[in-house]
This record gives sequence, C-alpha cells and structure tokens, in this order.
Amino acid sequence: MVYDMDGSRALARALAVIAVVIVGAAVPAAAGTAMAREGDGAVEAYVDSWREVNHVPGAAVAVIDADGVQTYVSGEDGDGAAVSRTTPFLVGSVAKTFTSALVLRLVDEGRLRLDDPVQEHLPWLDAPRVSVRQLLTHTAGYTAGDGLAVSERFDSSPGALRRAAGDLERHGTPGRYAYNSADYLVLGALIEEVTGRSFASVVEESLFDPVGMTETAADAQGADALPPGHRQWWGWTRAYDPGFDESGASYGYVVSTLDDLTTYARALLAGEVLPHSLEDEAWSVQEVTGAGRGYGYGWSVEDGDQPRVHHTGATPGYFAHVSLVPEEGRAVVVLANAYAEKRAPSLAAAAADIDRIARGGSASVRGGDPILTAAPWLLMAFVPLGLGLALAARRGPRSPRLRWACAAVAALATGALAVLPRLLGGSFGTAFTWLPDLALGVVASSATLLLVAVSCAVRPRGLLQPAPAALERLEGGQGSMSPDRMA
Repeated sequence: MVYDMDGSRALARALAVIAVVIVGAAVPAAAGTAMAREGDGAVEAYVDSWREVNHVPGAAVAVIDADGVQTYVSGEDGDGAAVSRTTPFLVGSVAKTFTSALVLRLVDEGRLRLDDPVQEHLPWLDAPRVSVRQLLTHTAGYTAGDGLAVSERFDSSPGALRRAAGDLERHGTPGRYAYNSADYLVLGALIEEVTGRSFASVVEESLFDPVGMTETAADAQGADALPPGHRQWWGWTRAYDPGFDESGASYGYVVSTLDDLTTYARALLAGEVLPHSLEDEAWSVQEVTGAGRGYGYGWSVEDGDQPRVHHTGATPGYFAHVSLVPEEGRAVVVLANAYAEKRAPSLAAAAADIDRIARGGSASVRGGDPILTAAPWLLMAFVPLGLGLALAARRGPRSPRLRWACAAVAALATGALAVLPRLLGGSFGTAFTWLPDLALGVVASSATLLLVAVSCAVRPRGLLQPAPAALERLEGGQGSMSPDRMA
C-alpha cells in the first residue's frame, strides 16, 4: 500500500472508478490550502491548515531534534475534551514497528532466526516455506485482502490473536512484496508461541515499560480511556467507537499518546529499541517498493540526501505517523483522531512537511485523492437519475429487444458493483468500515440500477394492448372482414 496504512485502497479506488463510469462524470478534487508561512508559528499554522483541509477534530504533533522537543496540540477528542499530550490515540500500523522490534530481539537472543520456517514454531499455520524474514518484509504471500478478511473482529477475549491468525488464508505470491496486516498478525502469534505469553504482556514488559511508555497499551483494559475516533461521511466528520480489537494488537490496535510516542522516537534515535546488530538491517531497504523507497524490517525506508525511516498507521477513526531521520537525530510524530481513505495522501505527507518547515523551509498542505473524494457524491447523484430512468422505462421503448438490452446492461452493472469487493479480496463489511459513504453510495446505486433493470424487463400492461388508432378501426368495423367477403 502506498502509504503503509491498513485499509482497502485497491478496493476503494476500484469501487470509485466504477462509480465514475456509472455516472459518467467526475467532480474536481478539493484543492490544497495556501502555503504555510515561514518563521515563528509556521508549524502551528501548517497543522491548523492540515486539520481544516482533512476535517480532523483533534491532532497532536511533536518535532524532535538535538535542541529538544516542540509539541503542537489542538482541537478536541471524541468526548469533547481538549486534546493534550496525554490524550490516547490508536496508532494503527505504527504497531508493526513494535512487533518488529520484539521479533528482532528474539533473533538477537538466539530464540529465533530470520530464516526459520514459521511452521517450525506454528505447525497449525497453513503457510509452508514461509520464513520470519518474509513476514517482516511483506513477502510471505499474503495480500492486503487476506489481512482485511480477519481484521476489525473486535475480539479481546483470551487467545484472540491466535484465533485470528488461525483463520488466515493466503492468496498472494510468496517472494513478492505486498503490504498487508496478515504478516504481522502471524508475527504476533509467533511471539506468543516463542515466549509462552500474550502479545500484550510481552510488548508491555519488554518494550513499553523499559522505554518509559507508561500510557501505551495493547490490550482492551489499557484502552479503557480511549475516546471515539472519527470517520467521514461525504463532507461531514462523525464519531466512531466500535471498541478495541485485541486480535489486531500486533499490527494496529495499540493505544498511545503524543508523550509516549515522543519517548519512543527519542529511544529509537538513541539506539535503545532495536538490537545494535540488526538496527542497520532493519532500517535498510530489504524490498524495493518504488523509486527511491523500500521496506526494511517493519519500517518504510526512503533514500535520498537525508534517508528517512518511518511508518504510518490507520485504523477506522484514527491516524498516526512516526518519522525518523536517524543521521540527523530528528523525528516527527503526528497523531489525528480522524481517518478517511480519500484523505490518505494529505495525512501521510504531513510528517515530512512539518520536518521541512521546522528546518526553515516551507510546504503546502496537500489535497485528498480526487477519485475517492468525488465517488460518494457521484454515486448518490446517480440515484435520482436512476429513478427517472426507471420511470421512463415504464412508458417505453416498445421494442422488446431494446427493453431486454437495457435491462441486461442495468443488471450487469448491478452485478458488477455487488461482486467487485469479493473479487478484490474484500467485502462490503470491510467497505462499510473503512469507506462508509462510498459503500452506502454503492448500495444505493446498485438498488437503483436493479430497479431500472426490472422496469425494463417487466413490460407494462398498457404496452400489450393495441394502439388507440387500431382500436378505433376495430370499433368502426374497418379492420374486420364482412360476411360477403367471408363468403
């Protein structure tokens, strides 16, 4: 996935493209705001503009360098309280960096090897010849859809992570990079198997407590104080609070605060998190994912004059980003209590923009994804148009062939929208979780198309009767045969 965030970007864009094809027009994407001003207050001005563009109710940002830490908090949490440095947020896939650190520590201790076949430790896992290294680098053969199929279960009873991993299926190609959550779900199960303890207890005792992340938790009990996050329905932001999913702790469901993630970033820069023998390897490109970028062991890596290692994270309702420039001793932490796939490009760009501004440069807040921004509106705009077509179909055309052709086209379009999520490895449940407005638009458009199909296929009774002129001829005897002619 482009922004290293969980979610259904392929599914979302495919559904959106279908919507554009159905409606036949596109709405321009919202433009970015003006360039943030330089000088004092520039970071704060950027954060305020970024919140406004992305409809984020509350955000917390930290800028870390050799001179110390600067924090910027603004807005409200989902309970209406002012956001502070200790406000809890879900960190999403930033949790993968915690899982990676635990695995690499087990490797450093000799309890695991990077090239161990995972089935040696998890014989119940249906993943022959998959290694620990492949799981770390997203080359184990799992797809984004495989991970989404077992995500958001909201299962926090004992053994939840193991049960989710046991339900996994693989539909990808081993050896080929494919960002997903399934890999780190399996790594979480591996950590539990090797240590004989729950993932939450291991990560707390081995990482959070020693580093000083006292308000960070990977279990439901530690998430008690988590306020609701927010999703977007068309242009409106709505609170969303489905609960905590302990089965997803190793890849996304971890609760933390700005203070704790700042502590984590500083510990990473100081070499206090990853084993020294594996730090360079973890922060080096193991799999190329694009021009000048790749994936290491639990971290995205960007080459350049100042190499950057980072990870974004998204859950339905929250966004997080931890970005490091190790050679310069700099880091940026970004937390937001809202998430929408259509806003992903702008959300993901913030950390690098803020780092640039903090060093005296400038940056503009990016707009969202144009297709995903337009698609929900287009789908709902099609509903009245479709109802008009359905009414028109009741009065014509009279040709049976043309009516059946129209019905077939409408039925095929309905079927395409209905089966597309499944063909892409997702489901409408996934779509409703991550893209509620788009999913609702798809359902409404599908129902309208089905009505059009039925209206075309079922001929009104009036179309079966003779035309008025023919009736007049019959009533006047013009169309009947006289007794003389019959004789």
